[in-house]
Parts: sequence; structure tokens; C-alpha cells
Amino acid sequence: MPLPSRDLLPMCAWYLFVVLQLASGVSFGPRETRGQLTDARITEASGLAVSRVHQNVGYTHNDKGGLNEIYAFDIITGATVATIVINNATNWDWEDLTYGPCFDDCNASVCSAQTPPSRYCIYVADTGDHAAQDAANIIYAIREPFALQDARVDLVGVLRFSWTEVDAETLMMSPSGQLFIMSKVDGGQAKVAEIPAAAWNRDSVTLLDMSKTAVLKINTNSNDPQGGDISPDGKNVILIGEHGIYYLSVTNNDYIKSVQDNIPVEVSTYQRVKDSEGIAWSSDGKGFYIVAEGKNSTVYFYSFDEAGLIVG
Repeated sequence: MPLPSRDLLPMCAWYLFVVLQLASGVSFGPRETRGQLTDARITEASGLAVSRVHQNVGYTHNDKGGLNEIYAFDIITGATVATIVINNATNWDWEDLTYGPCFDDCNASVCSAQTPPSRYCIYVADTGDHAAQDAANIIYAIREPFALQDARVDLVGVLRFSWTEVDAETLMMSPSGQLFIMSKVDGGQAKVAEIPAAAWNRDSVTLLDMSKTAVLKINTNSNDPQGGDISPDGKNVILIGEHGIYYLSVTNNDYIKSVQDNIPVEVSTYQRVKDSEGIAWSSDGKGFYIVAEGKNSTVYFYSFDEAGLIVG
């Protein structure tokens, strides 16, 4: 069988993309530009979360050595709408945000994707290695404000944990309130572990059970992943590395087993932006946003379709 001519290679690559996307049952649209973060204080936007209460509002923060505050911004315009200072929290190396039901509400009653919570919490991961100076491995929890305005807020939870991994930039929460941490390693084959709900507000450090972890099945040339998020319905995971974005479907709400048993699908429509670490699903789960570190970063959006192919 003759090989395709050089002129046909771009078309062959496109059809290969089509086949891979159809085989996975999902597809992603082309990059769409949203707002630009022109706030001079935002220089290292490391984490990203999207509100399900305030329309078109995202949250971000600076990483190591930054202030103990997060910034609420308008996703469409990029303008900062509120600065939230977190009392009694230290930014040793904040690397990610996640968003979901409040852990104490889930302790009091069952949380699920089918029953939206009456309020949400924002979780801050102080889990970076601070340029190889060891990670604090602390998670901070605050209530999401019902009204967005500059404010100082108190912590509702502090969680301290220990594990075998030296660096982590991915914190994710499921609709049921399960909290997951994923390490950042050379080559991308990171470990993911669940942090038990009983670890909140303890005086002692919780040692994670490494026998119940999973290894991410990607191969990269960087220390990856740099961020991730679970979709609002709990069925999908999105991860960002230095050179690619990866999608994983979740089976039977078993996140550890889904990571262990499956190879993530690379998002072929992704146009790389150097130092992109923030990634979060939209509030309706119909796409995801990304943002990079650096001054005046632009927020980008990629649409998501579980049923068919999106042609951009």
C-alpha cells in the first residue's frame, strides 16, 4: 500500500484527530478568547476556579510568596471585581484552587451532583515545593461570598496532610465532596490520592494512604500536571500540563480507579500558552477555561461535547 503524499499529510492528521475524538466519545472546540487579567497584582495566576453562584466569575491567586488573597474576576472582561483576603492563612506556595460543596455541609448531609448545595466553598492548595524547599501541604477552605466585594474572610477549615510526593499543583473536588490531590512529576506520571474528610480541622497531620493511589497514564517532557478540575456533574476530569491538556472520563464515581485504568485523551485543539497552570470547568460543564502565569494573562475557553464532533 503506497504511503500518502506530503500534500495529504495535513488532511490525514485531521482525520486521525476525528477518529481519536470519536473513539473517545468526546470532542473539544477551538480556542475562544475571553478577558485579559490586567490587574497589576495578578502576576502568577497559578490556580483557577469558576463560580456556580456568580455568573461569569472566576477566582485566581498568585503562587509562592504571594499574598494571602484570591481575586474574583469577570471572565468576559478580565476585570477584578473583588479581592478576598483570607485571615490566618499563609501563601508559602499556593498552587491551585478548587471549588465545590463545603466539607462540613457534606459531613452533615449527603452531597451529590443531583442535589446542588445551598452554598459553596473555595479551597486553596498550599502544596507547591517552593522551589525545592519542601511543600507545606496545607489546604485552606473558605465560604464563597454571597456578595462579591473587597473583604477579609475567616477560614472555615484547615487541613494538613503528608504523603510521599514532594510537589503538587492539582487539587480537585467532586460533587460529593471528595477531595483529591495529584502530584507534579517529571514525565507526567503523577500520583493521585484522596484526602479523607476526617482530616479537616485536626490538630495532627493526616498521613495519606499511598496503597490507595493511582498513577496518571500520560508521558510528557515536563513536570506535569500543573492543574486540574472535576466537572460539575462529576463525570469528567480535565488536566493541564506544560505542553498539553488531557481529558479523562470517570466511571461509577470512582476517580482513583478511573485514573488507574484509563489513558487520558489529549485535547487536540489546544493551542499552547507557556506556563498555563490554571484550568477549570465552566459552571455548566460545557467547556473549560485556562489561564497562564505572567502579567496581563488572557483567559481562554474551549467548548466540550460528550456526544459528537465539534468542527471549529
